Amino acid sequence: MTMPAQVPLGECVPPNTRHAVSVSLPTWEDNVDYEKGDPRVLGRMRCLSFIYNQAPKQQESTLPPYALPKPGQVRIVQYMAEPVNKKAAALDAMSAVLDQNVAIYCVLFPEDLFPLAKQYWQHTGNGISGRLADYCLHIERVNEECELDASPHYRASGSGARRGTVSETTPEAVSPVIAAGADLEADAYLEERFGRNVSAKYAAEMKSALRRRIAGALTEDEQKHGAQVERGVAGLSTDDVFLTATGMSAVFFAHQALLQMRQAKSVCFGFPYTDTLKILQKFGPGAYFLGNGEGNDYDELERILELHTQDGKEPILAIFTECPSNPLLKTADLPRLRALADRFGVALVVDETIGSFANIDALGWADIVVSSLTKVFSGDSNVMGGSIVLNPSSALYTQLHSAMEVAFEDLMWCEDAIFLERNSRDFMRRVVKINHNALVIAELLHSSAKVANVAYPKFTTSENYQRIMRPTADAGYGGLLSVVFVGGERASQQFFDSLLCCKGPSLGTNFTLASPYTILAHFTELEWAAQYGVSANLVRISVGLEPQAELVSMFQAALDAISEA
Repeated sequence: MTMPAQVPLGECVPPNTRHAVSVSLPTWEDNVDYEKGDPRVLGRMRCLSFIYNQAPKQQESTLPPYALPKPGQVRIVQYMAEPVNKKAAALDAMSAVLDQNVAIYCVLFPEDLFPLAKQYWQHTGNGISGRLADYCLHIERVNEECELDASPHYRASGSGARRGTVSETTPEAVSPVIAAGADLEADAYLEERFGRNVSAKYAAEMKSALRRRIAGALTEDEQKHGAQVERGVAGLSTDDVFLTATGMSAVFFAHQALLQMRQAKSVCFGFPYTDTLKILQKFGPGAYFLGNGEGNDYDELERILELHTQDGKEPILAIFTECPSNPLLKTADLPRLRALADRFGVALVVDETIGSFANIDALGWADIVVSSLTKVFSGDSNVMGGSIVLNPSSALYTQLHSAMEVAFEDLMWCEDAIFLERNSRDFMRRVVKINHNALVIAELLHSSAKVANVAYPKFTTSENYQRIMRPTADAGYGGLLSVVFVGGERASQQFFDSLLCCKGPSLGTNFTLASPYTILAHFTELEWAAQYGVSANLVRISVGLEPQAELVSMFQAALDAISEA
């Protein structure tokens, strides 16, 4: 992989990628102005992974008048992506193989409630994916064309059929549909003919392959492709793996399953990715937050657990932690947390996204392991997904499995599963190279007099990380690191602006990706984040697969760009 050119502001990362999960914010100022809502930046956004930007301006035209809410009302409307002419719709590869209609739910609300709706969407990760939106819009275009070109005989027949249920079309009615679905069909043809994708009709099989890959129960052919990993837990099967639409959706559903067992508070141990804490605080009885995740926080955790065993107190539900954490790369003492969880009868939930099951064994200590498959498991930055894995050796396993059957819903769109399966075939091989590249860059930065601190598992709570590190030669410290400079914000800005790699949110990409993480994740709460060691000047770096010599040259040049105070 060669180094990409600097991607212009607002373009997809990587460039020219439909459904990219990151967007380019190439300078420090761009990131600050994005958070301020500056039109200079927002007006350049061509790719937003959060809010789908391909929807037509006339979305409401597809809904009957009675579906629209009255002023001040909130209404949920079921929308069925139901082709009225299956032959015309089948020009899209997904339409050709789906044997049932697709239901989505539209939430209609007053404009002033948008910030609240956005929080729900963002925290839970349960919105529809870009590919599913593409499919629904394709069906809508097909239906509109069929309506416009329906035969006069049908229109005069007075059959009373509802909108879109025409029984025939004129020959001319099909040709506009060809244009409407051409882009989707071309994408599918290229992926299946010249790429690595299987046909859409095998989507269910691809979900099964993903669950096998995550469980480590792989076929001989999959092992040959370098995807093999032993999870080290007896009895683990694909039935213990649940696929979710996003990484946050995995955290959300895990928490909801636990709440099925008991309505009680949880504890967030360590400073996590922002939405994890929000899920625990907002979707249930609340949570305690021990943001340092080391030192006295272990004693405080024990005190909280003990407090909730007293009369009138509901016992704590679960301990949530990341291994390592994002962005400080701290690893909790999992054996110690496991001992506390067993002593007080609470669940231990570990997010292994940053370490990944290629490098660490979190499942051996946890009751539940969650992960964002969007990151290094996929690597291509063009699809989202997540996973929940239940530990069959857990004392809570039977309860958890029953609770998941109630709380969990498979929301992973079939086409997303196809891309995720394709991308992850060489997951293990990619992780090995990323481990090596990141170690070299971390040591380069660590040795620089211009650097105040490098957060990286080799240097940060290293004993805890090494205790759960997989006992294989290929296991490493992962691809993520964070750096703070002696020169403060000035040095961080000079370094970041001079770093000639892709820049934007997300991590675990096959290419190197950097961002001023705290600015993007905690812009409105910088002082709060700082009290837990998350500096406003922190630069987070996800190291990719580029040639090591090129990476060293690029990072050294960025260090050289930092001027003396």
